[in-house]
Amino acid sequence: MTALFYILNLTLLLSCLLDLRVKEAERQFSFGLVRILLSVTLLGGEYVYFSFHLQDQSIPSLVFSENVYSLLIIIMAYRMQYTINPAAQKPNLFIMIIVVLAAVVFGTGGFWVYSQPVYDRVEDMIILPQYGLLYFSSLLLLVAALRLAWYLESFWRALTLKGRWEYKFVVIGFFLLSGTFAWSSSYRITYLRLVPRHFQLLSVILLIAWSMMVYGIVRHRLLNRKVFVSRKVVYSTIAPLVFGAYLFFVGIVSFIIRAYGLSLPFILQWLLIIIGILLILIFSLSGKVRHRVKYFISTNFYVNKYEYRDEWLAFSSLLQGELSEKGVVAALRQVLADSLYTTDIKIWLGDAQQGYKPFRDQGFAETPNINLDPDNPLVLHLKENDHFYVADSNYDKAVNELATLEHVFLDTSGIVLLVPLAIGEQCVGYIGLGPEFSGGIYGHDDFDLLAALGSQAASALLATRMAEELAHTREQSAWENLSAYVLHDIKNAATMLSLARENAPAHINNPVFQQDLLESMDDALKRMAKVQNRLHSLKGEITPEWQELVLCKFLKDCIGKLGRKLPELTVDLKCKYTTKITTDPEIFSSILENILLNSLEAGGAGTSVRIHAAPKTTEIIELKITDNGPGIPSELLPDGLFEPFKTSKSKGSGIGLWQVRGLIESLGCNIAAGNNEEGGARFVVEIPAVNDE
Repeated sequence: MTALFYILNLTLLLSCLLDLRVKEAERQFSFGLVRILLSVTLLGGEYVYFSFHLQDQSIPSLVFSENVYSLLIIIMAYRMQYTINPAAQKPNLFIMIIVVLAAVVFGTGGFWVYSQPVYDRVEDMIILPQYGLLYFSSLLLLVAALRLAWYLESFWRALTLKGRWEYKFVVIGFFLLSGTFAWSSSYRITYLRLVPRHFQLLSVILLIAWSMMVYGIVRHRLLNRKVFVSRKVVYSTIAPLVFGAYLFFVGIVSFIIRAYGLSLPFILQWLLIIIGILLILIFSLSGKVRHRVKYFISTNFYVNKYEYRDEWLAFSSLLQGELSEKGVVAALRQVLADSLYTTDIKIWLGDAQQGYKPFRDQGFAETPNINLDPDNPLVLHLKENDHFYVADSNYDKAVNELATLEHVFLDTSGIVLLVPLAIGEQCVGYIGLGPEFSGGIYGHDDFDLLAALGSQAASALLATRMAEELAHTREQSAWENLSAYVLHDIKNAATMLSLARENAPAHINNPVFQQDLLESMDDALKRMAKVQNRLHSLKGEITPEWQELVLCKFLKDCIGKLGRKLPELTVDLKCKYTTKITTDPEIFSSILENILLNSLEAGGAGTSVRIHAAPKTTEIIELKITDNGPGIPSELLPDGLFEPFKTSKSKGSGIGLWQVRGLIESLGCNIAAGNNEEGGARFVVEIPAVNDE
C-alpha cells in the first residue's frame, strides 16, 4: 500500500510540469485547484489508513505525501498572488523556486525509500528528533499553510461581490485546510510528537474541506471547463456508480467496525443488503427519480442544460416520413417529453388570420378548449417576445388586459410557459408547458431549446400544409381534366350533329343523307352512353378490345363515314396494301376523328387532308396525315401540342390531341407531329403490323 501512495504522490508532483506548457493564468489556476483537490483526497485516505496501520515503513510515505501537498499549496498561493496582481508576476524566479523545492521533496522521498528516518517510538506515538528531516518536513507544512492563509485573505479582498458569492465555499475550504495543517504541524514542532489518533480527526476535517470546495466548484462552474463526455455516457454510468457508492459505504462501515474489533451484527448486515436492493429498484423503476438525476447532472455538470445536437437529431429522426400535422405534433411532443422535465405539454395550431386552436391527441395532457385569436393580447405580446413565462419579469404587466388574460388563461390551461412555433415572421402555433416536476424553473437553456425545436417544427408544419394544399390542387386539377375530357367527347358528338343539322335543309330528301343522319344520331347516343368508359383514359385505364383487320379497308370505311359527317373537309386516302394490323376499331376511329376535326377547326371550310399508309419496315406501318391548313405553331412542337390545355385555336380546349396521345399509347403505337415544307400540319402514326408467319 505504501508503494501505491508513493506512486500517486509522484504522479501529482510530476503533473506540475504541465504548468510550463500553459500560458493562460486562468488555466494554471484551474490546474492548481484540481491538484489540490486530488492531493487532499490522497492525503485524507492515507490518514485513515495509517490511523489503523501505522508502521515504521509507512511513516516516510505519509511525510512524503505531506511534503508534496506543501509544495502544491505553495504553488497555489503563488497563483493567487498573481491573480490579484498580474503585473508583479516573475515567472522565471517562480519556476526556479518550484524546481528547487520539487528537487528537495523528490530527493527526500527517494532518500527515505532506501533509508529509514531517525525517530523514537513510545507506545503508539512517534517521537521526532529535534531539527531532523521529520522536523523540517513539519516546518515546511507549517510555512505552506501560513503562506496560503496569507494570500487567501488578499485573494478574498480582491474579489468582487459576485466573485465572493461564487468562491466563498472554496475559500472557506482553503482556510479550513490552512488552519488544520497549521495546528497539526505546530503540534508536532512544539511537542515533537506524531500522534496517530490525530489522523482520524485530520481525515474528517479534510473530508469536510474537500466537500465544501468541490461543491463550490461544481455549483458555480469555477473551473470554467465544458464537460465533453456525452450525457448518454454519464446517464448510463449513474446506476453503476450508485451501486458502487453503496458497496463503498458498506465497506467503510465494515472496515471501521472491524478496526475497533467489533463484529457486524446479523440484523445490520441484512438491513444494509435490503436497503441497497430497494435503492436499486427505486432508481430502476421510478421515471421521476431518473428524471431528477438527469436534471441535476444537466444543470450542475454541463455548461448547457441540453445537448442541442442530440435533441435536434432525435426530432429530425421522428419527423422522417411524417406528412400530416398530427404526425409532426406527435414527434414534437415526444422529443419535448424526453428532453424537458415536464409532461404537461399543450399545443395550439393555426395561422395569424384565423387564429390558433388547441390540438388534441391521446397520450399527452389534454389541451384546454381555449382559442387564441389573432387580436388576443397574449398573441400580440408574443409577436414582440420569444416567450411568455410567469416567473419572468420582462413581460408587460403594465397592460391590464394582458395581466387579466394571463390569470384567466393560466388558471384554465395550467401552463406557466408559452412559446411560439415560428420560423421567421410566420407563426403556425404555440407550445404551452406546465411546471417542471423537478421543482426547477425554466431558464435560457430551455428557451433556446424550445426556439430551435419550435423553428424546426414550424418548418415541418408549413411543409405538411403546403403538401396538403398541393394535393388539393392536384385533385382540383384532376377534376378539371376529367371535366375537360367529358366536355371534349360531348363537343365532338355535338359537332357531328351540328354539321348534320346545317346540311339537313339542302339534303333532307336524299335517302343517303337520311341514312347518314340516323347514323350520326346513333353515334352521338353511343358516345353519350360511353362517356363514363372514356373517362378512364384520364387514369390510364384504357382497355382496348383487340381485333385483327386489314388497314386499308378499315381506313376507307372509316373515312367514308367521317366524310359524310364532315362535308366541308376533303380527305384523300392513298393505301393500296393488304397489310393487317391488330387494334381496337373504336379507339382507332376516335383517333382519326380527333385528328381530322383538329385539321378542320384549324383550317376551316375547304380544308383538304391527305392520308398515306405504307410499310416503313417489315414490322411497322407508317400512317402520314397531312393537311393544307396554317400548320402548327413552332412553340407547340415537337410535343407541346400533346400536353393538356395547349392549343393555338381560339375556340380550342387543348384536350383532343392530349387524348389522342393517350389512345395511341394504349394501342402500342407512336405519334409525332410537325409541319410540311409547303405548309400545313403533319401527323405520323407508327402502327405495328401483323406478321402472317
